[in-house]
Amino acid sequence: MLQEGDPVIFRAMSKRSWSLGSCSVRPAKRPSQRQQKHLYVLLDDWERGYSIYRVGEDDFSTDSDDYLDRTPLARMEAQHPVSMSFATHGTKILAVRPSEGSPAISGFDTKTMGVTVCPLPQSHRSILRPFYASVGDMLFVMVYPLFEVLGSQPPPDSKQPWSWYTINTELPFEPDYVTGYALHPDGYTLFVSVKGWKPGNDSRFLDDLQQSTYSFDTESLKFRYHGEWMLPFKGQAHYDSELEAWIGLCKDGTGYVCSCDVPSRANCDTMPAWKVGKDKVFDHKSMRHRGATLLYMGCSTYCLVQCCAQKHDEWFAYPRHRVMKMCTFRLKYDKNGELRITGHRGRASMAYKVARDRVAPTLDPTAFCI
Repeated sequence: MLQEGDPVIFRAMSKRSWSLGSCSVRPAKRPSQRQQKHLYVLLDDWERGYSIYRVGEDDFSTDSDDYLDRTPLARMEAQHPVSMSFATHGTKILAVRPSEGSPAISGFDTKTMGVTVCPLPQSHRSILRPFYASVGDMLFVMVYPLFEVLGSQPPPDSKQPWSWYTINTELPFEPDYVTGYALHPDGYTLFVSVKGWKPGNDSRFLDDLQQSTYSFDTESLKFRYHGEWMLPFKGQAHYDSELEAWIGLCKDGTGYVCSCDVPSRANCDTMPAWKVGKDKVFDHKSMRHRGATLLYMGCSTYCLVQCCAQKHDEWFAYPRHRVMKMCTFRLKYDKNGELRITGHRGRASMAYKVARDRVAPTLDPTAFCI
């Protein structure tokens, strides 16, 4: 059993490596032009915040059960125990919900390994759940009724401050009700589905089954209502150019991935065609399962990051002793048009102890592909 302060234990995967592939929103024409990305997992195993661990290709395998000790790549002070404490912006991981009393947001640049800071947005005092979306060189934050954006960090010799700006566009929904979202392959249109919210209505008086989908043009800064339907995903979905579809975890939480046709930005008032994959990626009925996050690694390769209770803690709803399991796999359509997992799966895992015994709104892992 791990004690507080003990190093995280990684399941060693060095005998037979599994390539993480190259990640990009739009695959480059030549492999040599693709930028290698890495998996970053954030664990609340530190009393003052979270530890950042980078998982590389040598940590994934199909035939090794050994363990390795790991030390964090970095640590960041942030509020426990909320996954919404972090967002990515370019190559940076930002602690957007820093510890109380902090005068600014701290950031860790995964490219330079440097530490940076940026000011707090006006909405940081809100008790409502924020919705963050990084699109191009802009990081948007929506906390009803505030809507703000953070641009690119100014160059080192610039006298201009790194600042948040308020967008004078009324939010048509409360971000706390967002269930799924995906970036259109055009690179600037964000589709967002909301449960329990309808234009012109107060969500507090709506049936929980009310379903609505919107798109937001990050260039014109305008919203568009697309009707009473919802994307089939839980959380973020990713555009897969090889499959020509959005891919994400099914919103019913039963352990399957699903694909959805990309709708037209202009004429889309009904739900696009979608289908559920044939293969489970996790067992939602397991006593040890607590949450899952799906990341896109590029080239139809995905990584599922799953939070599980350790065996002796499986009876606790919010166990302090946990295992973070990671599994990489590829997706394709078979000859019958069914979405299937193909190729060998690479696996890795970490065992750790949560620093503070607190109830979390979600145990979905905090992880990024950068």
